[in-house]
Amino acid sequence: MIKFAHIPLKDFIKKHNPQEPKKETIENFEKEINSLLENAKGQDNEETQKSEINSFLKNTYGYECKPYKKVDSAIDVDGKVWVLIEVKALNKKTEFPKDKENPLSKAFCQMVFYFLEEIEKNNSLKHTIICNAHEFFLFDCKDFCALFQNDKRIKKFYKNCASKEGTDSSKPKFYEDLEQYLQKDFQGKLPYTYFNLNDDFKELPLIYQVLSHEVLLKQRKTLDANTLDKDFYEELLYILGLEEQNEKGKTLIKPSYTKNSLSGALKEQYENLDDEEVMALLIAWNNRILFLRLLESLLISFEHFEKEKSFLTTENFKDFNDLNTLFFEVLAKKNSERLKEIKEDEILQKIPYLNSSLFDKTPLESKGYRIRSLDNKPLEIYPKSVLKKHENYQEQKDWTLLEYLFEFLRLYKFTTTPKDIKDNTDTSESRLINPSVLGLVFEKLNGYKEGSFYTPSFITSYMCKESITPIVLDKFNQTYKIECDNLTELRNYFKDNYSYKEDKRKEYLNTLLTLRICDPAVGSGHFLVSALNEMVLIAYELGLIASLYRHELRLENDEIIIHTPEDKVFTYTIPHSENDPHHQIQKELFELKKSIIENCLFGVDINPNSCEITKLRLWIELLKYSYYIFEEGKNTNNLETLPNIDINIKCANSLIFNFPLNSKLTIGQTLEFSKNLKAEIKEYKNSVMLYKEGLGEKTKILQNIAKLKYLITNYFIEQHQANKQLKESLKAFISEYGDEVFDLSTAFGMEMLKIARHNNYKFTPTLESMKPSPIGVEANRLLIKIRECYEILENLRNSKALEWRFEFPEVLDDEGDFLGFDCIIGNPPYMQVKKGLYSSIFYPFSEGKDIGKQNTYKVFIELGFNLVRQKGLISFITQSSIMCDCSAQFTRELLLKYCQIHYFVEFNKKQKLFSNVIQGVCILEFLKDRPNKEHAFKIAINNTQIQMSQIQYEQIKQDEILKFFPLYEIPLIKSGEMEIVRKIKTDKILFRDLLEKSLQG
Repeated sequence: MIKFAHIPLKDFIKKHNPQEPKKETIENFEKEINSLLENAKGQDNEETQKSEINSFLKNTYGYECKPYKKVDSAIDVDGKVWVLIEVKALNKKTEFPKDKENPLSKAFCQMVFYFLEEIEKNNSLKHTIICNAHEFFLFDCKDFCALFQNDKRIKKFYKNCASKEGTDSSKPKFYEDLEQYLQKDFQGKLPYTYFNLNDDFKELPLIYQVLSHEVLLKQRKTLDANTLDKDFYEELLYILGLEEQNEKGKTLIKPSYTKNSLSGALKEQYENLDDEEVMALLIAWNNRILFLRLLESLLISFEHFEKEKSFLTTENFKDFNDLNTLFFEVLAKKNSERLKEIKEDEILQKIPYLNSSLFDKTPLESKGYRIRSLDNKPLEIYPKSVLKKHENYQEQKDWTLLEYLFEFLRLYKFTTTPKDIKDNTDTSESRLINPSVLGLVFEKLNGYKEGSFYTPSFITSYMCKESITPIVLDKFNQTYKIECDNLTELRNYFKDNYSYKEDKRKEYLNTLLTLRICDPAVGSGHFLVSALNEMVLIAYELGLIASLYRHELRLENDEIIIHTPEDKVFTYTIPHSENDPHHQIQKELFELKKSIIENCLFGVDINPNSCEITKLRLWIELLKYSYYIFEEGKNTNNLETLPNIDINIKCANSLIFNFPLNSKLTIGQTLEFSKNLKAEIKEYKNSVMLYKEGLGEKTKILQNIAKLKYLITNYFIEQHQANKQLKESLKAFISEYGDEVFDLSTAFGMEMLKIARHNNYKFTPTLESMKPSPIGVEANRLLIKIRECYEILENLRNSKALEWRFEFPEVLDDEGDFLGFDCIIGNPPYMQVKKGLYSSIFYPFSEGKDIGKQNTYKVFIELGFNLVRQKGLISFITQSSIMCDCSAQFTRELLLKYCQIHYFVEFNKKQKLFSNVIQGVCILEFLKDRPNKEHAFKIAINNTQIQMSQIQYEQIKQDEILKFFPLYEIPLIKSGEMEIVRKIKTDKILFRDLLEKSLQG
């Protein structure tokens, strides 16, 4: 007899991890349910009830619901049926399940028949539903497949009916036979879930979730973890005195100077500031205030303050002078350096020092433009303010600027959980600002000049997962001479060989920490945050996080979530003992994240604001796991400080550098030089480590790092071709014309005489020529050459270019040679630029061989190739035109001949992954290693966010591209179409051959 397993709603939805609905969503859902129940009341007509259920699903979720063949209703996605629905009228009680614990009925048997009929030609089925206007039974089609599709008796029943075989081939006979078989001889258990719309409305959030896209259609979350709430963002801009303006398709942000807004107050106090300076100050202050709001949220969740006790209030900071004190006298100073009155203040003494450069004075603040000087005048409440939804503020017309800002940030609901909805209460959890939302606000404001360029979380997470796992496996396979194909095999290797002894666990963790990942166009740091979370997840999956032996770590919505053995979300509060398990988890995760950020993650961006936001977002990721410091067994109530991670994020044009990556420091040098060089490289690496850890005086360490980089730079300049040419030309010039032409009062003249004295260049009289020759054409030619070489060398000395060759000591070996990164990842800019802007020596394919217009995406692809080690991996979002554009022919040649392409995932232009980008885009991943003739890569076109969880790939051999396509085009083909391309290319008759045989006249 069939056994039915009734799964509670909360357990049924768990594996799909649906988005938690907001309170407003549930309120609308309740209205739709009431409408369905009301309209179905007294309606015995099945067609009417079917129509009402379809309308309910369409109005609530936007589903395309309609009758399908003989099926009462079906949910259609892109022309394919994904969900089958069997509807019964409320009065047809004999055909509907008699109780919720036993779905067996005529309706159930009908659904089995329709499922068997549809599954023959449709592999997209996700769920089946049998329902009336009140009750719903949901079944997973995977379970239907497992139980019914290959059962011999059921297949025979179905064949008799579908093929009209046997004496009675009617559907009623099928239903009768099936029901008898299921009641008696069938062996198997069928899970399902059930709900009744008339039941207690406390279940509404779960009912909403079970019918959602994430569960019913098994689609990956459609709400990005970093989705910015429009209402929040618009009101924040209003308070700051900013506005969005559309210029040539770009959404830019400019000061609005609304009266008594932050920009208005700033301009009123400092009339001489221009828009750029106003924006710079507003961004710095906004970043600090939002960071403080996050800190406040975390301290409340830690129970550092009393529950619900906010410190960002006008009771504590009544004006901008008080806020200035918080910035520079509290958060910028260690506890020991704070003034006596701050140490004794009830609130200020509890605010921890975090070692964040966010609270260092900006250049404009150092010039005297301080927030303390602003007037705190009343600002009229924003017309669509979120505060107007709150009963206490219905009549509020205005507030002082600070009070408005604090109240807005305090009352704005960033999340609403089902618990909040069911209990109809507002808990502190609903007002904890989401760090991801915070990051996106930073990103949009800091992209004010160019328009923000935001990469969705589902893309960054996908790319990081696809790229980091292979390099982790390669790192361990190479280090331990093993051949593990996946993380499970690697974990088993650890377990089988060393049983997770503590010293071995640390060794494996240190091996993981030797990975080097870089985003050369880092933007707001979104890729680095995703990479950080992915590496933490991998460490957990490999069993390298000792404190999580009973807890489960998951990556949900681009956020790390810890679940307790009771399946509750892990929370950290002030520990009373250093041995508290939750304290150990918090501490270990902080230290792990800190080590990953310090050792593994690097970024470069041309925009200084972007660099600051990247640092801030990484600090925020650490701040979430900050822990209390214990001394002599007692909790000091001080939080662990944040490291100096800013040295890993460089502000520069990553495409421009001067020194070749493969240049050697030790060629032609003495043993003594090599010995000294090793010592200098070691000191360079140690100094960078000391800076990150905050071990020593920051200024002195930075000076030492600058000195060491200067020594390395000078050596490269000494080896530069221009230096050799200068010396040869100078020697030739002085030996013929003397050195009187060089003027000691000029930098050029002094440098030439210095070189001449050092190398003993001089005019030597002879019997034929007692005096230097007069300056003529040849002399001037030599002087021009000398001057050109001098200027090249001076430009090198004074260059602000990022020198990849030695800028990151973490990718140098002991001899100072460049090893390369393990992974280059990101979404670099793609824009047309002048040809010749970049070095054809460093970019021989994109700048040297490619013809036509230059686009930065090609140069970044070649940069990625240059920066990774052999068998390093590159993963970029780039323009789809890389696949077929004639101007990218030789960039494709680089990919096809010198790399192993892993995949192209191309996105439908209608998908609009980036709101301000009109070009088609794709994800490109490739390995720096020559392919063999059998190497094939994957391609998928016209993808959408929904399809990312089940991409339909086609496979293409790289060698076939080289043979079939003279311009190396990548064909835009769907799954199953490569065979057609092969036939066209191999069984072809060339058009010119036909022309040769045709008559002419």
